Amino acid sequence: MILLPALLLAASPAAAPCPDRTVNAKALCADREIAKGWSDVETAFAAWQKVDPRKAVIAERHDEALADLRRGFEYSEDDSPQTANPDMIVESLGYVKSEIEGLTRLAASIRTPAGFGPDLAKQCQIGAVENCVVESAGVLNAGEEGRRRSVAWQYMSGLEPGGGIPLRAAIAWDITGTAPQLIGFTTTEGEASTPLLIDDGEKLMLHMPARTAGTGEGNADTLYLLRGDGWANIGMNGWKEELRTRLPKGLGLWKGVEYSLYGISSSFSLWRDTDANCCPTAGDAYASFKIVNDRLAIDTLEINPAAAVQVKPLSCPILKASYHSPWPTRFSLHFEKPALPPSAQSDLVAVLEQKDEDDKLIFRKYFTFAGSNGFGSTTLIPVDGLGDAQNPPQMLPQEDGEEELYFHAFIGEPNGLKYVAEPPMEDSPAPLGVFMPDLARSLWYDGIPAPKGGPPIRVDMPRDMWMGVCAE
Repeated sequence: MILLPALLLAASPAAAPCPDRTVNAKALCADREIAKGWSDVETAFAAWQKVDPRKAVIAERHDEALADLRRGFEYSEDDSPQTANPDMIVESLGYVKSEIEGLTRLAASIRTPAGFGPDLAKQCQIGAVENCVVESAGVLNAGEEGRRRSVAWQYMSGLEPGGGIPLRAAIAWDITGTAPQLIGFTTTEGEASTPLLIDDGEKLMLHMPARTAGTGEGNADTLYLLRGDGWANIGMNGWKEELRTRLPKGLGLWKGVEYSLYGISSSFSLWRDTDANCCPTAGDAYASFKIVNDRLAIDTLEINPAAAVQVKPLSCPILKASYHSPWPTRFSLHFEKPALPPSAQSDLVAVLEQKDEDDKLIFRKYFTFAGSNGFGSTTLIPVDGLGDAQNPPQMLPQEDGEEELYFHAFIGEPNGLKYVAEPPMEDSPAPLGVFMPDLARSLWYDGIPAPKGGPPIRVDMPRDMWMGVCAE
């Protein structure tokens, strides 16, 4: 009689995951809407697992989703428990579910082409990609006798299913035998590259490089290792959580990394907590990896710290400052104050110019600024010039769905750079540096008008921090 409750307790199922790493965990873990939201996410993961060969990618994404749930989708620098909002958790779980369902639709729509000759470059083999265009295709060969492989690949661009969001994808098949076998694929809203088939003398690997969209440019790579029973997907992101626990306090890895697959290693920059996103100052690190349970794990880690940087602010008014690309592309940006304010949030206009080697103007564009509510950020708004004494600068028409052009400004402080969230004004300090990554994208994809008509001219503007100088 005494043992019966204990036996029943031992047989009871484990408690479902919940936001148990939050300050208000008791209330959140009893919330039925949160429990339903997580159950729907688990159902979505199960459906994804059935159609996608990237098992390690799925497992790592599940771990990330679970960690987000447990912390209530709240984050802090020291990873301490925070008070979470139940409505925000339910909403965030809905976003995760939608993301996984989209990935499932992509994986389920993969086709195997009838042949792997020239026609491979004609038709996209991921049917769910909308407005799909095959950018390139080919065949890779590598490996010693006994494990030599031929891999066909296709690289494409288009739009996500139903969302209208730009998408790039690469897909690969093993065509060594009589029947082609799907190895895997990668998709991203950012940039992807053609696959690499690598023989390091001990093992054969297929690497599909990719980066996420945004200034973080995180990794969206996929990696496959040839084993006796076929190609195994190897997770490439879990090691970054281990890295976080091994770095000195106040240092971090904020962006994606480049991999060397000859021995599997990576060298990467490190950021201080006070750094700007664009500009790491903490030194660098080198990590070598081993494969554990089909995931990359840190084998050795070398940290090469840099001395703290002493930064001086720009010592002139904002209207006397100008900003220049660090590359020999002759881009510059300066601020002017029109007779009438262009907007309620800024009394300045930013003037972007590019000149040729003879100092002749190639093009000039004008922008005013807008600030956002909540988590502060500033965007560039194209205008038609500086206006006049009766008319302020007029905003140029924008197409529906046109992406925002974020403007990041930083002022110098003794211990580094400080991000400025507010739009610039005549009486605000001159930024020490400015960063405009979305403007570079716009100039490339949208271009500038051709002087003599015809299609727009693409402008290649490097995405870098532009440092300020004061006019003499």
